[in-house]
Amino acid sequence: MYELDSRFVAQIFPLDEGRVFTLSEARALMPLIVKITTAAHKKLEPLRSQLQTSITVNDNSAGTVESAYRKVVQDWIDKLQRLGVTASNLWVVHFDTGDGHLCWRFPELRLANFHLYEDCEKGRRSVEEYVELFQPDWG
Repeated sequence: MYELDSRFVAQIFPLDEGRVFTLSEARALMPLIVKITTAAHKKLEPLRSQLQTSITVNDNSAGTVESAYRKVVQDWIDKLQRLGVTASNLWVVHFDTGDGHLCWRFPELRLANFHLYEDCEKGRRSVEEYVELFQPDWG
């Protein structure tokens, strides 16, 4: 798993400014991404259970729980965006490389996949394989 390097300082980016990552920049940011995502996931688990229960018993708390659920997810997305990365789906993080995206899914142990912009899910391949075959600038 990742450990935060005390010498590493993450930069916060304006939301309207795109960021392009090298592989080493993305990997350096991973400990913080994992920490943020793990914390959000832990906050969401009890809400998910509460939401399922409130729907099953048909009580009126579902709306309140759903709002809290949405807030946790939106806070997670906002934190990622301030670091220059995007959430393409729940617990899926993309780092733009200029050619496509380095892709990480919680709870994967490391940043190990890449896909071209147009090949989001079906074109996911190993970072090492892609770098070996195409030798991109970001690799």
